[in-house]
This record gives sequence, C-alpha cells and structure tokens, in this order.
Amino acid sequence: MKNLKANYHKIMFLFFTFLLLYSCKQSSQSELDNYVAESSDTVQSSVVMFGNTVFSLPSPYEIAYLVKKLNVPYNKEYLNPHNKSHNYVTSIEKALNLGIYGCDLGYLTLYDQSSDAIHYFSVIKLLSQELNIENAFDKKTVDRIEANIGNKDSLMVIVSNSYRKADEYLKNNARMDIAALILTGGWIESTYILTQIIKQNKNQEIINRLGEQKYPLDNLIKILSPFYNQSKEIAELTDNLIDLAYDFDGIDIKYTYAPPTIDTVNKLTIINSKSEVIINDVQIKLITEKIEKIRKKIVK
Repeated sequence: MKNLKANYHKIMFLFFTFLLLYSCKQSSQSELDNYVAESSDTVQSSVVMFGNTVFSLPSPYEIAYLVKKLNVPYNKEYLNPHNKSHNYVTSIEKALNLGIYGCDLGYLTLYDQSSDAIHYFSVIKLLSQELNIENAFDKKTVDRIEANIGNKDSLMVIVSNSYRKADEYLKNNARMDIAALILTGGWIESTYILTQIIKQNKNQEIINRLGEQKYPLDNLIKILSPFYNQSKEIAELTDNLIDLAYDFDGIDIKYTYAPPTIDTVNKLTIINSKSEVIINDVQIKLITEKIEKIRKKIVK
C-alpha cells in the first residue's frame, strides 16, 4: 500500500486514460497507440469514439492538471464527499457519479492528497463493481500497475488490456449508455470545479478554459442523444445540458492554428494551436448557476 500511495500520480494518469478509453465502442490498437497523452508542458483533449463518430472531450485529468499548474490553492469543498456514494441507487446515478468521483480523484492526486485519494479510489472501485464493469480495473490490474510503476511501456500494455476487456464487455452487453453517462459525469464535475475556482480567482486562463467547454458540451449532447428516450432521467439531463449550451453559444472562440508536435518516440501529440476566448461576466454567472443546478441534482 505504501508503494501505491507513493506512486499515485502515475497510477491515476493511467486510470483516467482507461476511464476515457473504455467508453469507446470501437477502436483499433493503432488508435490506442496514438492516444493523445499527458505532457508536462501542455494540456490536451481526448478523443472518444461512439459508433462510427469520433468526438473530442477534455479528460478530467486535463482540467485538474491546468488548475494545479496555475498554483490555484487546493479546496476540498469543490469535491463530492466520498461518503455519499451510498445515496446512488440506480445505474444512471452510479454511472454519473462514477464520472464525478473520477474527476475528483484526479484533483486530489495532483494536489498530493493521498489519504483522501485512497477513499475516492475505493468508491470508484465499488461503483464499478455495482455497475458490473469492475473486470476492467480489478485487484489484479491494480497489483500489476504497482509492480510495473517504473516501466511506462508495460503500464500502457496493462491499461490497453483493461480497455479491451471493458470494450468487449460493453459491446457484448450493449452498455454504451453507461459509458456515455460516466463521460458526462466527468465533464460536469470538471466544469463545475472551473466555475467554483473562477468565483474566487478571476484567472484569465481558467476563464478561457471554461469558455472552451462550448464545443465539448456540444459533443457530449451528441453522445447522450441516442439514449434520450431510454429513461426520463437521461432525457431531463440532456435537456438541461442543451439549455446550458445556449449560454455557451454566446461565447466567441477564435483559433490560431499551429501544427502539432509529434513525439514519435514517446507517442505524444502536443497541441500547439492557440485560442482566444471572448466571454463576459454575465455569461460566466449564468453558466455557473446552471452547472451548479445540474450537478446538485446528480450528487444529491
């Protein structure tokens, strides 16, 4: 357990890679190998595939990484308490909060809150078991990660194998709704944390990152749409996100393209393009209020 705590940063980066990858319905090994990974100097978005459509979404790790890099003080109040997990009864509630807890775990580990991170990690494993997807990140996998913590190539093989197991399970059991809800929970929590930080700190880079959620939100709505008629809860959630998207629509984003840097040795794609986000205080206030309302209903 000491080794697990000491190396939590590496384990959790791999966990979030897994968390996003297993939500893809179809993906080749070459696509896995070209997955956009975390870089020490840049923050990237992740690519997920639903059906035959590719979507770009920021990972929970990405937002937490940006916040930590900007030296924003740690605040536990941003997170969903781990002891509330027993409140989540339905598969929809569990999937959404699995995404939320995954985002919180990334935040905790980047701020070296190892003691709390252990509790959140336990909750994530429990929710995974209750959703019947624990086979992709079971105790054996955790033990293998700990044993190979110094070997990046071996770790990526382990995570890739975990992805394939979950991918096979989801395809065989038609559980893409669960994958979509986990992604949604992660996005909601990431965006919520950004809005809470902006209340205390008008850092322009964080404000820009909030504005940049305009297009990921559109992608998220597209991912959820096929499941709209599956339940009243998913329909209501999708409607609320569509309502939120109207406020994001007023934000202007101007991109300046620069070719990405490809690191073939380490299999990294570093995004060099820049963006200018034009967003006002009224838009920030409306987005903050709506994301708080959406999240409050999920975390209860």
